[in-house]
Amino acid sequence: MKLITKILSLILAILMMAAAAIAVNKKILGHDIVTSVEQSLTVETDTLSLVPGGSAVIHTAPFAKKNIGYAGPVPLDIYIENGKISEIKPLPNSETPSFYKRAEVLFSRWEGLSPKDALKQKVDAVSGATYTSNAIINNVIDGLDFYLGTEAGASTSLPFKMWIALAVTLTACIVPLFVKNRIYNYAQLTANVVVLGFWCGQFLDYSLMLKYLSDGFSMPGAIVAIVMLIAAFIYPLFGRAQHYCNHICPLGAAQILVAGICGYKIRLSARVVKVLDWFRKILWAVLMLMLWTDCITGWMDLELFQAFQYESAGWGIIIAALTFVALSAIVSRPYCRFVCPTGSLFKRAENIG
Repeated sequence: MKLITKILSLILAILMMAAAAIAVNKKILGHDIVTSVEQSLTVETDTLSLVPGGSAVIHTAPFAKKNIGYAGPVPLDIYIENGKISEIKPLPNSETPSFYKRAEVLFSRWEGLSPKDALKQKVDAVSGATYTSNAIINNVIDGLDFYLGTEAGASTSLPFKMWIALAVTLTACIVPLFVKNRIYNYAQLTANVVVLGFWCGQFLDYSLMLKYLSDGFSMPGAIVAIVMLIAAFIYPLFGRAQHYCNHICPLGAAQILVAGICGYKIRLSARVVKVLDWFRKILWAVLMLMLWTDCITGWMDLELFQAFQYESAGWGIIIAALTFVALSAIVSRPYCRFVCPTGSLFKRAENIG
């Protein structure tokens, strides 16, 4: 009976997020629910425009639908002049502007090269904008591949850093099931912060989950996120409550590590804990209502996980994240316990709050 209750709670959480994906992005698993002007960027156009004198413009919109960034397609126009790539221009997209600006530096890696030489380039994703970067890279590859009439296709392999992120995530998923060792635990938490947080920018948040519910999973780039989702939603069905929050989440790991620095802890009374817990629940309900009504959905870009991508994150997010991490030295995991919207969703799925 307890397992059935957990399964029903999980289904309810998924349906709640599916409703949010439909309300915000007007599609579910890649299927458009409503056709609108905002979705015009996903409409197929001619892939190639020839210009007198041997120039051409490659339109990657047809490929962008399968090369999804963090928030949706990222189509490009690639200009060919005198046999070389003269310019790459971004087309309208739904990416967070600060993240896209970071990824745009990749354009210079191809400009000035012939299409054939550009395809030979080994281009890695920009740290802190991995999804956007990979979408841009694969769009360029598909566009140039089409232009040359070859069959190279977009990259189907994970970048080196993503293999490392996958290894850290799998270790965090498996080893704690069998090993209870303080030294290992601190080593794992440190890897979560350094590798998953700062280096690879791999974590679960509302923006990412809505992206996958709206557009579906694009492999192999989504493999790390899929493993994390299994830990967050499936592990609790088998008695591993909050496994993602306790063993994988880089922000949760940072709070646990800082908590070990200070031996003194503020003892919150049961009444205060109850009030703060109710604050978290009410906050989460309000934020979910905003998603369902497609109102002020920009709050998803303000979750404190974004602080790991410090080069593009706003100062307000960075300061708030540092404040909560510092506070965790004297109050056990304050952000996780009393604020985190993503954690609240996981708790709802586990039927624990």
